[in-house]
Amino acid sequence: MTTFRASGPPPAADPAVVVVTDLIVFAKHLRLLDAARLRGVTPLFVFGPETAGRDLARHRADPDHPLSRVPDGDVVHVPDTSLETLLRGVAPWLRERRVRAVLNVGEVFVEAAGALAQSLGLPGPGTHAAQVCRNKLLQRLAAPALAPRWTVLGADRAGDAERFGAYPAVLKPASRMSSSGVRAVAGPADVVPLLPEYGPGELVLLEERITGREYSVESLVRDGVVLWAGITAKDTNEADTAFFTETGHTSPAPHLTPAQEALLLDANSAFLGAVRFGTGMSHTEFRLTGGDRVVLMEAAARPPGDAITRLWRLATGMDQDAALLDLALGTDPVTAPPRRRARQVYLDHPRGLLTDVRADDVPVHWVGERGRWPDLPPAAADAPSRGHAVLVSRSRGDLLGDQADSRGRSVSVVLDGPLGADLDAVARDAARAVTISAVPLTPAGRTGEAVR
Repeated sequence: MTTFRASGPPPAADPAVVVVTDLIVFAKHLRLLDAARLRGVTPLFVFGPETAGRDLARHRADPDHPLSRVPDGDVVHVPDTSLETLLRGVAPWLRERRVRAVLNVGEVFVEAAGALAQSLGLPGPGTHAAQVCRNKLLQRLAAPALAPRWTVLGADRAGDAERFGAYPAVLKPASRMSSSGVRAVAGPADVVPLLPEYGPGELVLLEERITGREYSVESLVRDGVVLWAGITAKDTNEADTAFFTETGHTSPAPHLTPAQEALLLDANSAFLGAVRFGTGMSHTEFRLTGGDRVVLMEAAARPPGDAITRLWRLATGMDQDAALLDLALGTDPVTAPPRRRARQVYLDHPRGLLTDVRADDVPVHWVGERGRWPDLPPAAADAPSRGHAVLVSRSRGDLLGDQADSRGRSVSVVLDGPLGADLDAVARDAARAVTISAVPLTPAGRTGEAVR
């Protein structure tokens, strides 16, 4: 592993890791600060455009927030996610500090951070893998054996929809995230009214709709070798809506046969090999259909979203933030197999302006407002099933409406239990214990509404 010295930082300078992220994501990865301290490296933070400047200043001024311990010179706030902007932001550090690692935590900086790490000769997914994992069309081209039938909607989008022969289908923007713009369509007549939702220059795919349960595979990879992989089962709202918003995750996935697990893990390895994934954490999403066909939905060259890293910590006892940092530093992480099962369930909410969230016997954490997630330490393998936390990702006063994509969700519960426990019953009890209150916008005269 090489260390970039530019014009030559002082020999006594502490080794550093550049962490590229946004507040909404980093709020889940605050253990990185302690992991860096234990490894003798200084974290240098680049926060992107999804971070509001006032929120960053507020959390850094809060003595109870871990970011208050970070010196002013170790934080940069940049206005966009381009490589040029990232390079301008980190240039002083590259001149003055011994940068030993680049760690991207989040989706929007995947390509720029991948290029920075590779240019410095540091571990990372690689520029090719980073680019492919930011574009669903490139994923179809890189791993055609795993792809659904698809076409690109060109300038004549309506005509392309008429000629596509694999309905029912799904409209899918190639470069968006969080299920934004993903819509189910039964035929060409359903496509045309949706086309104005996509920009005139936006690359949009039309794909056959794959039935079957959706899963994700999370992997820790070093130099192209998968050191650890786990399968997470996913729930979505697709049965009742035209959307594909994820409404739940269970790690490890229950009810899979050994043969099905092998199919998913083999497909994950095949995709990572096809894109020449180097080092880091990957997150690939598949559908298992017909019992033995695995179809790639999308892939990411970064840690998973929502509470999935928290779920795997509850399930295995692994500190995945420490694992991320170890990989970025070029060392093997400590891994462990599942000993429990953990689940996150997103709840239905009323329409209106969010006013309050209450729960019986389980703490409520306003993670969006506080800029930090609860730690949720793992329990013994045979400890009773339990609800850990209610997570509120929105802020008081936010408008709650359709859960058309991940940003439309508001409240979730996190729970775990022994591998053989009935988590369905625990999840139902946890959901019934939560009350979400909102002030409806209509009809006039009503002052509030609560859903339990």
